[in-house]
Amino acid sequence: MVGKGEDKKNGVPGPPLSASSSQSSLVAQGMFLEGDISGSGDLIIQGRVQGKINLEGHDLTVARTGRVKADIHAENILIHGTVEGRIHASGKVTLHSDGNMSGDITSGRISIAEGAVFKGSLKIQPSR
Repeated sequence: MVGKGEDKKNGVPGPPLSASSSQSSLVAQGMFLEGDISGSGDLIIQGRVQGKINLEGHDLTVARTGRVKADIHAENILIHGTVEGRIHASGKVTLHSDGNMSGDITSGRISIAEGAVFKGSLKIQPSR
């Protein structure tokens, strides 16, 4: 588990900022998970994941070393690594300059940084 501080080297949240900081689960670099992932907390992926990810109301961060091939449902999705599949975000999708997304995005808001790679379709669907 890691907190919400910023680790510039890996582009992912780092150590807790305070004792009251919310916690995230981690799929570490070198790990490979295949199957369905669901939870009631934030998730950081530094390794590889294939399957379905359901984090309704929570955030997903794909680190620079992260590789994801999945259908994803989350509140906010931050992509530094590589994602292939369908994304459904009730909040915002942020594709950073080191991010690569191939697939369909449905989100209330999106941010695509210069240098990011996106191949697919985009549907902006405001939150209700």
